[in-house]
Amino acid sequence: APEYAASHYVGLLSENRPEWPIAYLAILAAGKTVVPIDANYKSTEIAYIVSDAKLDVIFLSGRFEQTIRDLFPAVRQFSFEPDSTKSWRQLQREPLLTFASPACDLAVLIYTSGTTGAPKTVQLTHRNLLCNLSDVELALEFGTQDVFLSVLPLHHTFEATCGFLTPLMSGCTVVYARSLKSKEILEDLALNSVSIMCGVPLLYEKMHATIMRRIQEAPLHRRLLFKTIYFVSSLGWKVGQMRWGRTLFRSLRKRAGLHTLRMLVSGGAPLPPSIARFFNLIGIDFLQGYGMTEASPVISVNRPDNIQFGSVGSPIGKLEVRIDQPDESGVGEILVRGDSVTPGYLRNPELSAELLASGWLHTGDLGRFRNGHLWITGRRKNLIISAAGKNIYPEELEEKLLGSPYVTEALVFGRKKDAKQGEEVRAMIFPDLEQFKLEYGIDPAHPDLAKVNDVLGEVVRQINQHVADYKRIAGFEVTLQEFEKTSTKKIKRFIYSQPAKG
Repeated sequence: APEYAASHYVGLLSENRPEWPIAYLAILAAGKTVVPIDANYKSTEIAYIVSDAKLDVIFLSGRFEQTIRDLFPAVRQFSFEPDSTKSWRQLQREPLLTFASPACDLAVLIYTSGTTGAPKTVQLTHRNLLCNLSDVELALEFGTQDVFLSVLPLHHTFEATCGFLTPLMSGCTVVYARSLKSKEILEDLALNSVSIMCGVPLLYEKMHATIMRRIQEAPLHRRLLFKTIYFVSSLGWKVGQMRWGRTLFRSLRKRAGLHTLRMLVSGGAPLPPSIARFFNLIGIDFLQGYGMTEASPVISVNRPDNIQFGSVGSPIGKLEVRIDQPDESGVGEILVRGDSVTPGYLRNPELSAELLASGWLHTGDLGRFRNGHLWITGRRKNLIISAAGKNIYPEELEEKLLGSPYVTEALVFGRKKDAKQGEEVRAMIFPDLEQFKLEYGIDPAHPDLAKVNDVLGEVVRQINQHVADYKRIAGFEVTLQEFEKTSTKKIKRFIYSQPAKG
């Protein structure tokens, strides 16, 4: 990948708002490279990116003006706030970024937050992005009548491609969500006639929990009616993906504020199949996909006419996807090749060579193909090796834990045992205290931990009865705080890699 002068790079530091995509497009139109910065970063993290990219121009929202002024007084900043002394409205009176250097092919520099604690700088060219956008449009149909709700941070490639550039290319409308709170998202969906939303699994899990809690609080006859209709809808799906739920659940979707929704897309992390199943059975096309920043990012996605719960669909467009060195069950590392694949990491030829060995993007994810669909089994770095040398995928067990109404979040990991070979399987669980309150009258502010442990212990025992002996969860710990996550709601696993023994 060619190296460009630092003057090509322009920072973009802001929460989601309409000015963000306007600035993004203006920077590209000026022939420069956008450097999106996570608005949730601490000042030290922001300082690292500004220094590493050698930024001398930044577009930002008002809350970052003082930070940049203190850290980098020489950096030119253009604020999105109209009353700022450094408002970007000045650009109507003075030339924008008058650099002598020619326009470059590099569109975006992405500093990944990562779940392993090691940030990388991904380079994406205009060709990368345009090829991915074209492939997404061919896989999924969008039109001028569609309204997207933008929920995830725009600095992340998933939202930038799927929640900003895709609707822009298709002539859709974009509405910006007020927050990631499920209650406010449901209100935003209803108030803005939203038809499409892209999100991460945790977002949909919380939406599902909110809807199910409302159903549980309904009178008995309504709960029975829901169960009956849900059973009928599931029969229609088994017959041949018959969408009976679109008619049967029309009134429920209206009461829940989901009546204008036609498509939900999930990516960024593993999704429990039960979540995709639920939304499809109540009449909304719920499509799980797969991608990574280094592929611009979409690699595969379920199609509305061919949904397989638990899979991430088939590859999009002309992307080539293959399984490297599959084992006896067909599982191996997922490799990708195509025009949307990054030319490499910035100033890191060794890591770039490792990433793109033999001309293929090595994703680090493990999976298999079945019925033309790609199935993700786990992340290679998260793999647990048993004493007998068996592979254990923590994502499989996390999915089973998340299937319990008593579990909000779960993390499964391997722990070395003193003087023994292999690792034992352990889990950390963040319980759904509202569910414990509903069923056992437990006060969420002062929970009865003995009762919580007893109930969760039974959940673990039930799971252990239905998995191979070597996969069984040897023990678990309860945490009463949500796991720390990246801005796209993926758990930072490296923080919890060696929890306190118990």
